[in-house]
Amino acid sequence: MSSIPFEDPRRVLKRHGLWAKRAYSQNFLISERAVREIVQACELREDTPVVELGPGCGTLTFALASITRALTAIDKDPDMLSVLAAERGDRKFEIVDGDAKEVDFGAYARAAGRKVTVAGNLPYAITGSIFRNLVEQVAHVERAVLMVQREVRDRLVAQPDSREYGALGIFCAQVFAVETVTHVPRTAFHPAPKVSSSVVRLTPHLQPRAAQTPEFEAIVRASFQARRKTLRNALQQAFGGESADRVLEAAGIDGKRRGETLSIEEFAALAAAMRKKV
Repeated sequence: MSSIPFEDPRRVLKRHGLWAKRAYSQNFLISERAVREIVQACELREDTPVVELGPGCGTLTFALASITRALTAIDKDPDMLSVLAAERGDRKFEIVDGDAKEVDFGAYARAAGRKVTVAGNLPYAITGSIFRNLVEQVAHVERAVLMVQREVRDRLVAQPDSREYGALGIFCAQVFAVETVTHVPRTAFHPAPKVSSSVVRLTPHLQPRAAQTPEFEAIVRASFQARRKTLRNALQQAFGGESADRVLEAAGIDGKRRGETLSIEEFAALAAAMRKKV
């Protein structure tokens, strides 16, 4: 990993007369150690297709491009797109003007003839939308290595009956194994955010822990929208009393429990019962 390039993004920004923009939720990574750990966690080969979300001025981009020759960097800030083009030199990667939360990973996977690796220092304001997109397109993803707020990381790895356990973590853990790569302090960014961050790696399960169905999503959301209610009351509120009671009975789950105590497999049992219209 000693050959991976690194230049402090503050120097790059100064060279182009630019600064971080709040409108784009920009916090530039200035930690060389964090960049190296992200690249290492990606497990790249020269032909690994990589989609980078929010490349900014290229700090992580150029490190990724030093290994893979199949990199696409997607950003919607026209200034950052111009910086990437100006700083690219003879590096081989594609620059795309696009929205990180609406990327069609399937299109990139089909073009490459294989699943893609996703990487990025995510704009915190749209993290939830990016994860929802990843979950929906898990079939096209080899792995994802992403910088997120520490609070988001805690939600992704949370276990049932904990304060952090909720819909986001369930939907991700339904299809991905989530690992913590490293924790990153506020001082590793410019400008420094108000919170610390973490790098997580998402690897698709060989078999999802639950089927991705409308019923599964509806039951999980209903359970956490009324988090302090019993499961029976939460499901009654969403689907009506008779339906809730039949689903709970068919799944063999005590309606006096709260939704936050259920495992993914128990949510899957409820969804299966609802799908059968018991």
